[in-house]
Amino acid sequence: MPKLKKIDETKYVYAVSRIRAIEKRLLDKIRLDRMVEAKSADESLRVLLEAGYGNGDNDLKSIFEYENILKEEHKKVYSLLNELAPEQEIINMFLLTNDYHNVKVILKAEFSDQDESSLLIEPGSIPASELKLMIKDRNMSKMPSIMRKAVEEVIDTYSRTSDPQIIDLILDKANYTHMKSISASLDNKFINQLIVMLIDLRNINIFLRVKNLGKSWDFLQKILIRGGDIDTKVFIQNFDAPLESFIEELKFTQYGSLLEEGIDSLRSTGSLTKFEKLSDNFTTSYIKKAKYITFGIEPLIGYLMAKETEIKNARIIMVGKINNISNDVIRERLRESYV
Repeated sequence: MPKLKKIDETKYVYAVSRIRAIEKRLLDKIRLDRMVEAKSADESLRVLLEAGYGNGDNDLKSIFEYENILKEEHKKVYSLLNELAPEQEIINMFLLTNDYHNVKVILKAEFSDQDESSLLIEPGSIPASELKLMIKDRNMSKMPSIMRKAVEEVIDTYSRTSDPQIIDLILDKANYTHMKSISASLDNKFINQLIVMLIDLRNINIFLRVKNLGKSWDFLQKILIRGGDIDTKVFIQNFDAPLESFIEELKFTQYGSLLEEGIDSLRSTGSLTKFEKLSDNFTTSYIKKAKYITFGIEPLIGYLMAKETEIKNARIIMVGKINNISNDVIRERLRESYV
């Protein structure tokens, strides 16, 4: 068994001191409430600009520029963390989701013969332009092996089935498997437990979605992700049983109350929106532990995920204000904040 990589916490003293100072600028409940209660989308956007979003230009021509502002903020977060973190490869593990998103966009564009470059996301651990060239030339030798095998599987399966659904299914599974492979090489309980938890929550989501859509047992088996605390057998064995049986199976795990509330909402609305919000809040509750760690990589990961939740909340508010959605509905959709 290969030796696990131990993270030298003493290397992070300066990085953590910087993060503690920067954390104070995160959007708290008061500023999020100001955005929600604003009389217009333009006023909501002003709150973001006052909080340091954008490039200091308060003379925006259109509120629809908000998406570019959020994307730029996302880039700034990773740029800061890569500047501060002695071990960039660990921070880059959290960029894999962007990489796999970009691979999906590139392959879907190729299969449909359309240009979807506007949907590509930066930053990634691999620049989108490099991914595009690798896939176009079918020269993927420099691509991480898990990603390469997933891309090859998508190309092969799509050529035989012409089913666009398989693109997301194969690449989503590879994304989590890839993150797990990196975290499993680290001697860090915080990161290991975080990735295991993300896999568990994803598998529960997959299980509920597949049952709700009336898909087959065989379909479920192919897309479940290994590496969580919940054995994949639990999902398989409960597939044909009532949801009460699944709730009972996980009742005394850390996901018990979340699952029960999420399934209640699924039954009443037919949607997993509430479950997904509860999952995000559950993750935020976990990463808040990083606030109490004096030094190490944990506060950097906590800040990273806090910013991603903050950006998600800002997007929910802006979309809601632009579409004249009621403040109560917008507030109901917001995720729990880190501060």
